[in-house]
Parts: sequence; C-alpha cells; structure tokens
Amino acid sequence: MIPKYEQIKQDLLVEIKKHKFIPGDKFYSEADIKQKYSVSSITAVKALNELTTAGYLYRIQGKGTFVSKSKVSQSVKFSDIELHSLDKEKVKVLAIEEENHPTILKELGLPANASYYKIKRVRFFEDVPFLLHITHLPKKLVKEPLAKDLSTYASIYERVRKDFDIDLFSLSSVETDEIIFSDDSELLNLLQLSFREPVVKQVKHSYLADQSVAEYIVSYKHWKYFKTKIEVEAE
Repeated sequence: MIPKYEQIKQDLLVEIKKHKFIPGDKFYSEADIKQKYSVSSITAVKALNELTTAGYLYRIQGKGTFVSKSKVSQSVKFSDIELHSLDKEKVKVLAIEEENHPTILKELGLPANASYYKIKRVRFFEDVPFLLHITHLPKKLVKEPLAKDLSTYASIYERVRKDFDIDLFSLSSVETDEIIFSDDSELLNLLQLSFREPVVKQVKHSYLADQSVAEYIVSYKHWKYFKTKIEVEAE
C-alpha cells in the first residue's frame, strides 16, 4: 500500500502541474493539509518536505511555503534554426595540431602530462564564412598517424564514427551560447566581421558513457546566421 504522505504528495503535485498555483504563490500550510486530508502533523510535514526536496516548493522562515518559480515541471528544448540550405555548405579544415595547453587539458579532464588534438575548421555557405569551429579531442579519439589530407577531418563526427565506431551525435552534451564583441583579428578576418559586429560564442562539452569528455568545442558563429527556437512543454 502506498504511504499516506506519498498519496498526498502525488495529489498536491497534480495541483501544481495543473497550475492551480502559479509559481511564487503561497502554498498549503501544514494546518491546511491536516484539515484537507484529515491526517497527522507528521504526515502533512512529510508530504511538504518531499515536494520541497524535489524542488517544487520552497520555504521562507516566518512567512510560509511557496510554489517554486524554477520548477513547475516543464521540459525546455533549445534548438538552432538553420537560416540556409545545408546542402550548400562547405567546410575548410585549416589545421590539426597536437597540443597540451593546461586550460584545455582541464576542460578535457586530462592530466597535466597528456596532450590532445586541436582541429580548426571554417564552415561556409555559398563561399561566405559563417562559422569557425575549434574542436579539441582526446588522443584516444584521433587515429594515428594523422592523415596528410586535411579534408579527412572536415566532418569530425563522421571520422570518429568510422575510426572508433562512436556516434558523437548521440552523446549527452552541455552547450552555452553568448554574444561577444571579439578583438581577435584572426577570428574577425576568418568570419569577415568588423570590430563593431558581434559574434556568437558557443562552448560545448560532450561526454562518453563513462562520463569522460569526448570533445570540447569552442565555436564562433556570425551573428547573421544565429537564430534559436525555444520550446516549452508542460509535463
């Protein structure tokens, strides 16, 4: 049999998810729950504690319990909107080099005496450069010796899939985007930007099943080609 506090918790959760309470609203008190469900203080407090621990409620000393603004459960999906035809894209690989910069080693979760490969690529649409990728891969995901033809690394995901049977597309990842005004002359030249134009800096980490870092990517996208869609779904 489901414990009484769990039944109450699920019942209250339905009310929260159906938006009977707006985020920031004052929620039922211990006394309210005791009266509403005819239960003891212990059971009422247990139900409130469970919802608070789960992030649906928060408490303010002397004021009461409130519905969380950060978790009225919804799933949020962010996705880039491509502003051009993908079949007209071209990629130029500028370089692939072995490095051991301490900052990058830390991002890759590698020891100080290790090294990694940095692959720099520019993506074009109809001969107009719009995206600079700087990909850092642990050496375990780069087949040696390196190919002499740099175009071999035009699609890193395809290269890793063929060489190691690892699908980087399917890995869990975390990405952050921010608008910056760069003073890096090489970056500005590669994307044909003036000093007064912004660029979107995108930083991404992808993780293998053992939680080790599979890739650390820093990309710079021309502002004219950046558009994001946000989808929110109530659970």
